[in-house]
Amino acid sequence: MPHPLLLVALLALVGAITSAIGAWKVRDINSWPVVEATVLGHDVSLASAAQHRRERDDQERRYLARILLRAEIKGTPIESDNSGFDGVPSFTTREDAESYVNRYPVGSSVTVRVSPRDASIMHLGDNRLPWGRIGLSVFLLLASLASLGLYLNRS
Repeated sequence: MPHPLLLVALLALVGAITSAIGAWKVRDINSWPVVEATVLGHDVSLASAAQHRRERDDQERRYLARILLRAEIKGTPIESDNSGFDGVPSFTTREDAESYVNRYPVGSSVTVRVSPRDASIMHLGDNRLPWGRIGLSVFLLLASLASLGLYLNRS
């Protein structure tokens, strides 16, 4: 069995690489084609325990704000939701989630980015850099290097 520090270094490196690939894919959203979509409906629901609450009462409840969209892409109508690349947006209060969905009235037209690989994946929102994923990648890389350094310098 490998030394625990070596194992931590390897697993943190794998996590850093996986997170960096995810950051690269999210960054790729900025180059997706832009189309106009129509809002078909929306709803706010309490996230299930498996998604956000675990089994403890001290965890915050999360409310999911789903928006159903329809766009015509190359002559084909496609229906999707705002789960996009990162999943449906979640909020700590029902009021915040309802405020979010109320920005998109049923029947209104919105601009979405559509995945060139799968037109059913639509991203509703601004262009952005995935700072959270970039930060996670850097943190895991540093953890990997620190664990490897401790392993190599152990007495």
